[in-house]
Amino acid sequence: MTRLRTDMLVSAVLRQASAELIDCVMLRRGNAEAGAILLHIDALDGRHQLLARSLDFDGNYCWRPVVGGEDGDGWADREAVETRLAREMDIDPDAFVLAVQDSKGRNPFDLI
Repeated sequence: MTRLRTDMLVSAVLRQASAELIDCVMLRRGNAEAGAILLHIDALDGRHQLLARSLDFDGNYCWRPVVGGEDGDGWADREAVETRLAREMDIDPDAFVLAVQDSKGRNPFDLI
C-alpha cells in the first residue's frame, strides 16, 4: 500500500481546517517524505492537548496523547504541553508541528 507523503497530508489538512474555520498553522516543517506529526490543540478555555500520529498494531494511523492530564483524557495546561513539545522537537528535529486553536478542540486530521 502506498502511503501519502507527510508534506502532502499536512498541506491537505491545512486547507481542510481553513474550510472548516479551524485556526491551524504549521509551526515547524519536518521531513517531507516521512516526518512525524505533532499536533498542539488549544481549546481556548485553558485546556491543551499534544497529539502524535502513530501506527497501531493493525498498521493504521491513530492519534495518541503525548501529555496526559490528571484524569487521563489527554488534556493538560499550556506549560506542560509546551515543555513536552520542546523536548519532542529536540528528540526528532524532522517532525512537523502544527498548532490548532479551536473552541471545540477538534483535530483537523479527523476531517479528512
